[in-house]
Amino acid sequence: MNLYSYHYLTQNFSNLGLWLSIVTAAFVVAFIILGILYLRNRTNLKYRDFFVVLSFLAILFASLQVSNFMSMQSSSSQSGQTATVLKNISKQKNVPLSQVYSNSTTLQNGMTIKAGKQYYQVTFNNDQSGYSLTPTNLVYNQPTYVKANRFNFNFLNNVYVELALKLLIGFIMLVIQINLSGKGNLMPSNAIDQLQNYVLGGIIGGMIYNDAITILQFFIVLLIWSLIIFGSKLLVRQSDFFKRMLTGNPQKIISNGNIIVDNALKNGMSGSDLAFKLRLENIGSFQDVKSAVLEQNGQMTITSYGDESIKYPLITDGKVDESVLKRIDKDDQWVEDQVNKQNLTVEQVYLGQLIGGKFVLVPYPQHKHRFGDSIFKLRKSANK
Repeated sequence: MNLYSYHYLTQNFSNLGLWLSIVTAAFVVAFIILGILYLRNRTNLKYRDFFVVLSFLAILFASLQVSNFMSMQSSSSQSGQTATVLKNISKQKNVPLSQVYSNSTTLQNGMTIKAGKQYYQVTFNNDQSGYSLTPTNLVYNQPTYVKANRFNFNFLNNVYVELALKLLIGFIMLVIQINLSGKGNLMPSNAIDQLQNYVLGGIIGGMIYNDAITILQFFIVLLIWSLIIFGSKLLVRQSDFFKRMLTGNPQKIISNGNIIVDNALKNGMSGSDLAFKLRLENIGSFQDVKSAVLEQNGQMTITSYGDESIKYPLITDGKVDESVLKRIDKDDQWVEDQVNKQNLTVEQVYLGQLIGGKFVLVPYPQHKHRFGDSIFKLRKSANK
């Protein structure tokens, strides 16, 4: 238990306030220097960027100073009332004011006062215009006496610092997820990406303002959600079943100028929606469309008559896309034959696509198979 002295309650000194004053002064000096450099070198964007960042920092620290000053005013008022009670008790008990302590900086029923060697429990009336003292004893070790508010750099418990740390962690996690997803942004391409955006935004937006959630808990929740997202993407890449369940498959809406109404209605696409998507592609009649496929992200891939190139791959990540084969009226044997002609297997193909009637294959780098090839060679030598 902490016991606060009369001197502690009456001094107007703030740890964070002094620290902010020093840092604010330093930023003001840097702000002036960079302002001069920017005016002299306006063509150098480096000075402009630093100037803008420092401008925001200067405004931030000035705002923190105002908030800290208002908090100090309220705290000083409450501490002053407690200091008055300590002064009265000092006179009442004929104890030097330096030997009177309180376990609270604000007035509240049940607070403990130490006057000399005796401890008292304070009980206030309803309007706190009077109080009574009841002798009491401590049931634990010697309390800690707080006689002065010494300056230190322990400001991490400040609400704004905790909020800033949560925002920083959320920003870093967003950047990590974007980079690990292989994207330049969080534009959704399937249901998993859409959920990733919604839930991640909800986690960051909802938890940073909740004081009951610590920084560590916030970080752990972000890690759990990241594991769920990347775990689901692993399942999608490795299993056709999970791919259908979690991301779905492209659906053919128009084939050879005929609308497949069942597929359109199954995917919630009305006739006006289909006409609108065709107009976006500058197509006036659906009969001019050789193939129209509704992708997982809701976009339409359209192939017109005369456009011989297939706009979707036949092979991705070493696997044949059966739905694409059906659209072009081919089978697995045809794919294998085409791949074997280029001295490859389907498992060795990173991406395979029909472009201008030619089956173009992009294989995995050879070093990916060196370890397996070495083992195969060793086994072959051992058999000999």
